[in-house]
Amino acid sequence: MIVITGPQRTPDELGDLIEMSALLGAALMTDHPAFADVTGLYRMAGWDCCAQASADVLLAKSFGWPVKDIVI
Repeated sequence: MIVITGPQRTPDELGDLIEMSALLGAALMTDHPAFADVTGLYRMAGWDCCAQASADVLLAKSFGWPVKDIVI
């Protein structure tokens, strides 16, 4: 399963993250997926300005998941 993270500091950012999740068929990291099932992480632009998304990326790298940027 692919998971997605990105900026989520405001309702608009969270809405964008949810929309992108639906478009890509990726689970949200905020939904606390079973880490054993995760095969990779997508990250939306601006992830590095959000503490939660930064923590998600750190976690992904710690587990050795491939991390890919979404470029729009």
